[in-house]
Amino acid sequence: MANKASLLKSYKKQKQFRELKRILPQVFDGELLDIQKLKAFVGEDNFIDQANYELSWYDKKLAVEAAKEKCDGELVFVKEKSVLSNQSENLFIEGDNLDVLKLLKNDYQEKIKLIYIDPPYNTGKNFGYSDNYHLASEDYLEYLNYSNIGRVDELTQHKIESGEIHTQWLNMIFPRLILTKDLLTHKGVVLISIDESEKANLQLMCNEIYGEENFVGCFIWENKSISNDSTSLFSTVHEYILIYAKDKTELKFKGEEKDFSNYSNPDNDINGDWVPDNPTAASGNENSRFPIINPITKEEYLPPNGRYWAFSKSRVEEWTQSGKIIFPGETGKRFLLKKYRKELKSERKAFSSIISDIPGMKGTKELKELYPEGIPFKHPKPTDLLIKLFDQLTENEDFVLDVFAGSASTAHAIYKMNKNAGSNRKFICIQNNEELAVNSPAYKLGYSSINDIAIDRIQRAGKLQSASNSGVNYFKIECLK
Repeated sequence: MANKASLLKSYKKQKQFRELKRILPQVFDGELLDIQKLKAFVGEDNFIDQANYELSWYDKKLAVEAAKEKCDGELVFVKEKSVLSNQSENLFIEGDNLDVLKLLKNDYQEKIKLIYIDPPYNTGKNFGYSDNYHLASEDYLEYLNYSNIGRVDELTQHKIESGEIHTQWLNMIFPRLILTKDLLTHKGVVLISIDESEKANLQLMCNEIYGEENFVGCFIWENKSISNDSTSLFSTVHEYILIYAKDKTELKFKGEEKDFSNYSNPDNDINGDWVPDNPTAASGNENSRFPIINPITKEEYLPPNGRYWAFSKSRVEEWTQSGKIIFPGETGKRFLLKKYRKELKSERKAFSSIISDIPGMKGTKELKELYPEGIPFKHPKPTDLLIKLFDQLTENEDFVLDVFAGSASTAHAIYKMNKNAGSNRKFICIQNNEELAVNSPAYKLGYSSINDIAIDRIQRAGKLQSASNSGVNYFKIECLK
């Protein structure tokens, strides 16, 4: 009976398949249905393309289209806001960074070595700029009416609430991330500051744009000390900086200098400075557990239980003759194995993913020194943090692009690097003309917008250095008529 029902079902499906081929022969390849032809026939908007694994949200397609749309504007030079323009390749660009990134592609495609992005974190708070990308509940529910979701169950309600919080921010940042990729050199890298609010979503977006295989890692920046006034007795004292490469196989950090203060050469060894080395290792086999005889006292040495010699038996006599192994002249003492500085594979050590020696308040202190009359911007990134990162990933002539310039910490950092290291790094800073609240400290100091603060800081910082590349060219976007 079951077999008869199965045959009947198969026959019905074949009949429907033949009918489909009769109606739409153009989407078939011989007797086989060609999905790509079917997709082209019905159109992208009428075809559900189920990706294997991706971050999805409402209006994601519109965000992608926003990156593709042509910018109806041009960059216009503003002479009165520029400083030493004929001596500098530095740029400050006033305008929406989405449009600016599109226009920069004309002259800077594959020319930027490092892109730094310090976007609004979507915390729901306001600083000198808006950091609240949450949709109003009524607006979002009205927006969802088009999806015909029907009765709202608990799971759907959770999704709606998540959408209210994240959708606007995702639609803002996604097209901008897409545009950055084309600007990077083949050895380029993007660094993105973020906190817990959007870190998970940001990483999934970057995996989609840059490729998960080009995810380098994530810095944990310990930016403040433990707070004692948390009602939950839990304190978040760090932020993140995601690292993505244009091509991870081309990326290499410079590393940090090792400390060689414990190396010395008290016995005038011809091989140079050395330190005592551990002769045993945690792994090995029985061939690595052989006795070593002290040629002076005839005492026998074996590695401790669970340990193995870190060298082969054939090395013992060779190293005894060369002086790398020194045997004591009395019993009860262990032999000495030297580790020469010249044997090290590198004079530098790996750059740590944890940055704990640059507190966030250092950025505020820096602004106080630059603005004795009163600081116009809260919570700027410390230039020491940016210098630490830029030094690892850029060379002397490279361009650094800051997509959300804020108070222009990046420009200040580049000026300091050029002065202290004698380099010629260049910056491109983008900042929209965001107006300041009339009751804000910066407004009371005479600034009307964030970009006013940024260009003023760039000018003040430029005066503190003696390097030739201390100027800046000011541009703004103007619509084409």
